[in-house]
Amino acid sequence: MESCAQCLKNEFKPENAGLNHEDPSVFVKSQWPFDQRLYVLYRVVVAMGFIAWIIADVIDETEKFYKDRFWIWFIFATNWSFVLLTLTTIVEAICCTYYCVAARGLLDAHYFQSMPIPLKVLWLLYNLAANTAIVITISYWSYIFFMEHSKFLMTNMSKMKHMLNTVYVILDLMIASRPIRIFHMLFPVMLGSIYAIFNATYFLNDGTILDGRHYAYNVLNWNVPAEAIVTCILCIAQTIFSQIVLYHLAAARVWLHSRFYEPHEQLPEHDSEMQSIMSADSTTYLATDSQLDGSSSTAGAVTASNNIH
Repeated sequence: MESCAQCLKNEFKPENAGLNHEDPSVFVKSQWPFDQRLYVLYRVVVAMGFIAWIIADVIDETEKFYKDRFWIWFIFATNWSFVLLTLTTIVEAICCTYYCVAARGLLDAHYFQSMPIPLKVLWLLYNLAANTAIVITISYWSYIFFMEHSKFLMTNMSKMKHMLNTVYVILDLMIASRPIRIFHMLFPVMLGSIYAIFNATYFLNDGTILDGRHYAYNVLNWNVPAEAIVTCILCIAQTIFSQIVLYHLAAARVWLHSRFYEPHEQLPEHDSEMQSIMSADSTTYLATDSQLDGSSSTAGAVTASNNIH
């Protein structure tokens, strides 16, 4: 096992900022010894579940709060993350199904000559979706829930959307075999910056949502720029924290797999002793057989010689 220092040293190599991987098969199979067809079925069911969930959420919030202006749904950071999570499950289901059929279920490191573009896209989407899901959950339950009084953020559907997203991300991370790179925190940081620019541009240009409000969240009100900037900085810190959490969860998953499923490099002491005894016995038996064969050959030669004389 590598030391923590060595692991971190290897993790922060410049090439780990990219989307290449020496074994692309890890993105389309489970860490655990499941039948590949069952894993594909799992991916398809999850994708269908998220599609149904996001459609129900858009319809529910539009009918109750947006007065048929469904596009307001897309202004909120939570829903950006929700869209990314749904899109990731769809792309992952398609990739798993395609490569499982193409490889006839025999997916390993030798199947791929290089990292396919679809799997690079999948890895990028997953980093964005998983990281932002955790950031959204932390933000909601640590301060938005206590400081925000908008009804649409306090519904049971909203609470579920801000909790089950991270529950799914963690459980799925422990099932799949995809790796996590700390350097990939740059992707969600860039996405967060894009959202902050979009949010500021929309509301500073007289954009409104419910009841004429000029902000999506009261902690991201650009009429109070200092508070909004602090919120953005806090979200960057949460993004870094979330990526580190994901990295360590993936490392724990790999360790558990090696602990319970991969063969040990060294046998226990009593097994080693037993192997030594068996090897010694085998050597003795071979030596005895050789001696017997030699004696038989000698006796045969003597008999033949006597017959000649």
